[in-house]
Amino acid sequence: MPSEGEVVLAARGVSRRYPLAVPGQALKTTLLHPGQAFAAWRHRQRRELWAVRDVSFEVRRGEFFSIVGANGSGKSTLLRLLAGLSKPTKGTVELRGRVSTLLELGSGFHPQVSGRENVIMNGLLMGLTKREMEALLPGIVEFAGLREFIDQPMRTYSSGMYVRLGFAIAAFMDPEILLVDEVLAVGDAKFQEKCYDHIAKLQARGVTIVMVSHDLGAVERFSDRAALMERGRMVAIGAPRKVVGLHLERLAETSPEIRQAIDEGMAADEERVRRLLEEDPEWAAAFASALEQNPAFHEKLRQQQAGQGAGSDARAD
Repeated sequence: MPSEGEVVLAARGVSRRYPLAVPGQALKTTLLHPGQAFAAWRHRQRRELWAVRDVSFEVRRGEFFSIVGANGSGKSTLLRLLAGLSKPTKGTVELRGRVSTLLELGSGFHPQVSGRENVIMNGLLMGLTKREMEALLPGIVEFAGLREFIDQPMRTYSSGMYVRLGFAIAAFMDPEILLVDEVLAVGDAKFQEKCYDHIAKLQARGVTIVMVSHDLGAVERFSDRAALMERGRMVAIGAPRKVVGLHLERLAETSPEIRQAIDEGMAADEERVRRLLEEDPEWAAAFASALEQNPAFHEKLRQQQAGQGAGSDARAD
């Protein structure tokens, strides 16, 4: 983990407020009595939503930082603020390096022109020359797998084709900071794996990556650190496994169905491990050897045995 590297992205007290629409009177009443309608509108209480509130964190060069949370927690809004697509109501965002983004599905594309022209336009908007984009174009098209369709208008593309082309553009821009939203969930499993392989290569090159995702397995697999957002606030930052565990625990507290699914998944994992231990002696020996070298496991086992012994004594009394 690049814990000692240069800070290339910093959010300091970032908040974003949106006004909510005030329910209006019927159009007929407003037209017939405009004075009364205006007076009623002025005295209505203004409603607002803080989509992101007082968020502060830093990301260092080469770090993979993931943000998780339930729908509506403010993850995507925060990513838009980091990308500069939206201005914070309060606080500041500092970026050091060339930024490439993959946020909303279809963002930055014109549906009436071809995929080829959209690729070149995206590069020009990011500061590259037409010659540089034409040199990158073959790699982008090959990665996206759209060789047969690259000269077709993008209004004919499916949502998966949009994502494939969008990710290919973002990844081949030679970014120093890559911001990725959960749009990768639209692609099929094969393309998702291809994207994650490319992300791993970018990570190895020292590219800083900030990803918003519901794919908790990918968060644990790739991230150096993760953060949990709830109701616009960043409530936890730390090791990916711990943050994902906290996220699942919070979800389970709000939904019996999620609690049941987690419990069933844990039971299935235990059964799978038990079957492996029974069917593969070599794997069982390696597993036992690993446990012998794990002090935390022995401490936990000792506590469980002590608890069971105390329970047996209480029943005997």
